[in-house]
Amino acid sequence: MDTVYNDETGGPFIQTFKFVNAGVLFAVYHQSKTAQTMKDGVDLLESVLGTELFRKYVHVLLTDRGAEFTAADAMEAGDGGTRRTRVFYCDPMQSGQKGSLENKHIELRYILPKGTDLEAVGLTGQDALNLALSHVNSSPVEKLGGKSPLDLADFMFHDLYERLEAFGIHKIEKDKVILKPYLLKK
Repeated sequence: MDTVYNDETGGPFIQTFKFVNAGVLFAVYHQSKTAQTMKDGVDLLESVLGTELFRKYVHVLLTDRGAEFTAADAMEAGDGGTRRTRVFYCDPMQSGQKGSLENKHIELRYILPKGTDLEAVGLTGQDALNLALSHVNSSPVEKLGGKSPLDLADFMFHDLYERLEAFGIHKIEKDKVILKPYLLKK
C-alpha cells in the first residue's frame, strides 16, 4: 500500500494497493492524505471485495512509514474490532521492499506524470482513476506471456476479477490500451 500524488498540500491523493499474485493495481481517490482517509481506503477495499474475499486476498498490507499510514491498528481491524489483515512497514529509506508496487506506480505515472496538476490532466474522481487503472492493468506483461494482470486475474482469481470489474476496473483490448495523459482528457 502506498500513496501517489503531485501536490502535498492540495491533492488529489491516490491510495494504491497491489494484489501481488495477480499483479493487479487497485487504487482509491482521496481529497486529503490523513491516517483516517487511508483507513477509509482500506474499508472501501473491503467493501468492494466483501469480507470473505478481503480476508482471502489481503493478508498483509506492506507500506512505508508515511504519516498517513500511522493508524495501523485501525486499518487492521474490521467491523466489531476483529483483525482483518496485518500492517507491516518497510525499513526506513527502503521503498524497494515494496518494489513491485513501485513498478506499477511507474506505469500509472505514464498517465499521471509527476509535476502535473492531476485534476487538470483529468483525474477528478474515482471513475477517472478506474479508467486509468483499467488501462494500466490491461497492459500486456512479458513475464505473463503477453497477457495482462487483468487477464491473469480473470483466469486464476476470477472471484477477485469479478469484484474489480463490478467496481469499474475492466479489461481494455490490447491494441486500445493508452498509457498517456490524454487518456483522461474529455
